[in-house]
Amino acid sequence: MANLELTAELKLRGMYLSEDDPTTYLANAIFVAHADGGISPKMAAALQEIRNSLGVTKPAYELAAKRALSGAYSLKIVSTFAGQVNNIADMLYLSAISDNISTTKIDLIYKFSKSIALSDEQIRALTKDAINRRDLRSASEICPACHSQISADSRFCPKCGFSLASTNLSELEIPAVGYAIEFCESTSATFASALSAAQKAQSFSSCQRNKKTWYLASWPENAFSDVVHLAGLLNGLKNKKCYLNTRELDWSELFGFIWCAGERGKAYSPVEYCFGKSNRQLNPWGCIQAHMDWTEWAKWFSYGHFEKQGAFRSTQVWTFDKDRIRHELMIQLQRFRYCPHLRMSLVEAVLKELPDRVKVSDNGAWRYNRAYEEAPGSIKVVEVKKSADYEYRDEYFADGVRPRGTQALSEIIMRAFTAAGITDLQPAAITD
Repeated sequence: MANLELTAELKLRGMYLSEDDPTTYLANAIFVAHADGGISPKMAAALQEIRNSLGVTKPAYELAAKRALSGAYSLKIVSTFAGQVNNIADMLYLSAISDNISTTKIDLIYKFSKSIALSDEQIRALTKDAINRRDLRSASEICPACHSQISADSRFCPKCGFSLASTNLSELEIPAVGYAIEFCESTSATFASALSAAQKAQSFSSCQRNKKTWYLASWPENAFSDVVHLAGLLNGLKNKKCYLNTRELDWSELFGFIWCAGERGKAYSPVEYCFGKSNRQLNPWGCIQAHMDWTEWAKWFSYGHFEKQGAFRSTQVWTFDKDRIRHELMIQLQRFRYCPHLRMSLVEAVLKELPDRVKVSDNGAWRYNRAYEEAPGSIKVVEVKKSADYEYRDEYFADGVRPRGTQALSEIIMRAFTAAGITDLQPAAITD
């Protein structure tokens, strides 16, 4: 019965205000609530209670908050005396709800009360009413997001999931340092798991936008594995954003590796998966997404040029264009650069250990790559084949070289692993 009476009383408050007064009324309340710093969850809910009693729209409330928190605001008197008294009553109510009533709030309200000629006895009476009003709400709270009645000791609203630790009802504060993920409520099958994971983050908050609840979870830079876990649960949701040190990143830029990492987790040997061995797509870079495999048909073995060497300049030596190879690698790996399994030190070590020059020989580690036709930079190769009974010439054009098996790869991997300090995998596990 008491709650019904209180609700009726609050609805009458709007009758004492002129058209422009509600914004000023709310700005005064918000200003007092924030007078000594941030507001508590209880105060946030109380502000929403006051807003609802006035029938103020969300845009009008946000305008009031903008004015109150501008840094240059001072309490302003609304047009009617009844509105002024009610405004002071709400300010006292907000102060009574505070866990620690500050002298800053008391001084503000007292001076404002005196400015409309209230006596000390009247102020004491209003203060007593504010305390009684607070006690009516002591057993329960009002969710500031969905306005449901909830237990006073709840951390999250059981109906909408709103964090009662949130002090901002329209915006979420992106942390200055570390990772943050922002996402909207959803009917997706993975949403409940995602919300549960988000609530375990180092920092978690929520707010209302366009009648929907948005959530923000954030972590320090050294907790990326936790970030990845939540990102995986949110991968199918549309309304989501991610940040690194306050800068918003494209989701695919920060989490482009999620699907591949999931496949890696299913592999019999996750580390070998990255080298492509389990998929018969062997690569020396330690990332299957490089798409620069160690195969005879790999295009990157043609990144370079032939040079004539020897006393008569009759020997063709292939020189790799490592700058171009690095460029192509960086393009391929760009979307996956935040993958925790990508070892850029190994990528650079392999590139360094790749021979600068290759000389083709009959039984060596390298052979010419046959081209279908003559092309700029290609050379003509004439090979004389002999058998017991006859001899023939094999003539073709070559536009690069190709590895003969994994002989060269074994040497490169062995040196690169040592240079990059790779200890969780033996080189032989890749090449054998």
